[in-house]
Amino acid sequence: MKGAPGSKRTIARAFDSLTVDGKVLGRVEAVEHFNVHDRRGRRDQTWRRAIHDLIFDLTLMGGTSISVTTSGTTGPPKAMRIPRRDLVNSARLTARAFGLQEGDRALLCLPCAYIAGKMMVVRAMALGLDLHVIDPEGPVLGNLKVMDRFRFAAMVPMQLHRAIQDDRARVEHQFDTILLGGGPVSKALEEDVQGLKTAVYQGYGSTETVTHVALRQLNGARPQAGYQAIGDTAFSQDERGCLVVHTPHLARKQHVTNDLVELIDDHQFLWLGRIDNVILSGGKKFYPEQMEKTTAGLIPYPHYFAPIPDDRLGQAVAMVLETGRMPGEVIDEVVPVLMKVLPKHQWPRRIMALHAFDRTPSGKIIRLKLY
Repeated sequence: MKGAPGSKRTIARAFDSLTVDGKVLGRVEAVEHFNVHDRRGRRDQTWRRAIHDLIFDLTLMGGTSISVTTSGTTGPPKAMRIPRRDLVNSARLTARAFGLQEGDRALLCLPCAYIAGKMMVVRAMALGLDLHVIDPEGPVLGNLKVMDRFRFAAMVPMQLHRAIQDDRARVEHQFDTILLGGGPVSKALEEDVQGLKTAVYQGYGSTETVTHVALRQLNGARPQAGYQAIGDTAFSQDERGCLVVHTPHLARKQHVTNDLVELIDDHQFLWLGRIDNVILSGGKKFYPEQMEKTTAGLIPYPHYFAPIPDDRLGQAVAMVLETGRMPGEVIDEVVPVLMKVLPKHQWPRRIMALHAFDRTPSGKIIRLKLY
């Protein structure tokens, strides 16, 4: 990472200070700034506690590593620790990918209980960014002043979708670059960002890879269909067709995933979906995530597609909706949309309704196994 923006801050001194809204805070000051009790002794918002605890670990506890938990999307959440060197090298990777410089203003609008939010704080400290923090539960624009402007922000797709719906011009005025992660980007949102002056990217990564190791530009002169590796990251496939990520900048050099991909070369791939979710129907492979990318924003209920047994096809497509209504009450609303946007061989043979989906602590849907 020699020569990367922010690299003049050594790994050993990376967490010595934090700049918040133009004010440089030392270790103790940074911890106190996010203290969960205000001066009148009242308890502040819980989202501030997560920031406080992270900064405490990075500074007063020595910052040799931080504790994180995997998403739990495909299994029980797993606790792990990320060492200081990996945190800083990941931050430098982001700086190099986006051309971030010391003093650039960055927005933290993600919960610091999870890796994406934690890394925004790490980047601010390790790169010398000027951090502004807002409540992640509220609307992004609603929690900002009109004159606020940011060189870089990370959001989940729903945050950007709402911001564009609220005031597209403000998004363009206030954000230079937005990185999306934490969930799929629908075709509807991809269409919404076309022509947006703000550069929008989708990141590929995980807790294990310390967030993104590849990027896909969604708008601009040359939108990308596939992901491009950043830094010295490289890719290969295992015998299942799943992505293997090679990360020379991290202590763990190889990460075997459950993501089915079409490998273009050792630095580019097209993401197809999770091997756990693929539907094998009549000799064809259907990727539910790709189908959901098409139907998201068109079906007025949270939903997913899943395989069910079929005597003739082996597996058939089922659709699971999150709604308090019975399936028969929503079929007339849902089926015409499905018939319009999905090819006939992907039309679901069965539609189910659940009052509420199970979700991971970070809000990702846990898919029900239907057989």
